Amino acid sequence: MMAEILYAIEEEETLSAKELAKKLDVPMDQLERILTDMMKKSVVEYNRQTGKVRLSRWIARLGKELENIRPATGTIILPRNQEIKLQDIMVGNFTNTDIELIVRLRTNRKEIAICTVS
Repeated sequence: MMAEILYAIEEEETLSAKELAKKLDVPMDQLERILTDMMKKSVVEYNRQTGKVRLSRWIARLGKELENIRPATGTIILPRNQEIKLQDIMVGNFTNTDIELIVRLRTNRKEIAICTVS
């Protein structure tokens, strides 16, 4: 749950706890307990009076530094009418031609580009 909270906050930069609870479909009392624990560990800044939640400065800086690291990249040729499992995602090629998948794994985003094989 902590990872989902961090990703949600990172996307919006600053959220209210109510918006975060709604976005993650988590009861407010449970979210407040998690945010309080994360605040004690200096992972997030949470102001109970205003309800605003944001990443701690050191976490925000760390994310920016990790983005500058060259992402893991790979290419997969997926023959027609075949399937492949990438981590926990099944990808199927149900076309009449082979396709190329270019996969790039970043810290906060995973990208797949689909191309025809020439």
